[in-house]
Amino acid sequence: MEKLVAIVIFSCAVSVTQGQVFNWGKCPDVPVKFNFSVEAYLGRWFEIARFPTIFEKGLKCVQANYSLLEDSTIQVLNQGEKKCCGDKTKAVGVAWAPDPAEPAKLKVRFSRFMPAGPYWVLNTDYNQYSVVWSCVNLFWGVARLELTWILGRERTLDEYLLRDIVYELTKLKIDAVKFKWTDQNNCDGTNTTVPTPLDHDPSSNVVSEDDQESYWIHPKIF
Repeated sequence: MEKLVAIVIFSCAVSVTQGQVFNWGKCPDVPVKFNFSVEAYLGRWFEIARFPTIFEKGLKCVQANYSLLEDSTIQVLNQGEKKCCGDKTKAVGVAWAPDPAEPAKLKVRFSRFMPAGPYWVLNTDYNQYSVVWSCVNLFWGVARLELTWILGRERTLDEYLLRDIVYELTKLKIDAVKFKWTDQNNCDGTNTTVPTPLDHDPSSNVVSEDDQESYWIHPKIF
């Protein structure tokens, strides 16, 4: 009976995490941005690429705006547009650093009825790019749920900078092949072009695209 209950619980968990990155083993201890400055990080960031997420499925033109509140927490305003019909979406949350000694290890919550999730800034230059990682242990560390985002101050990032970012993530054993481009075309009257990685063979590393969003694969690694 206990085995049956465990199987049912596990099956439900796998069902919930479909469309997200589920891995075996506990969350690794990855380094974050040294001497992180919240003030320099504030403002608007565009989503360049992300791991698959249920709550962003079918969205384009995704961006986040961070602003400092009076109590020193950070207001998070996430916005996007539905590909199907052009409807605008918005989610407002709050972020904070539980340990002031580690300001890059933030927590973020979008509803008081839901637990806060980790928002770790692995690296950023504040002016061009940011790499954000979130990992939650499941079943007491038997498995984990991982999410990673690449953000930019503009709607596109230089291809070689993207390659460097993916290379560094790979060294941290973060599965960069899971990245999906975020469509930033025809947003607020703009028309951007997603760069195609040099020497990329589209026949290699084929990944299903159930919502017609493209995957970006580092051609020198995979």
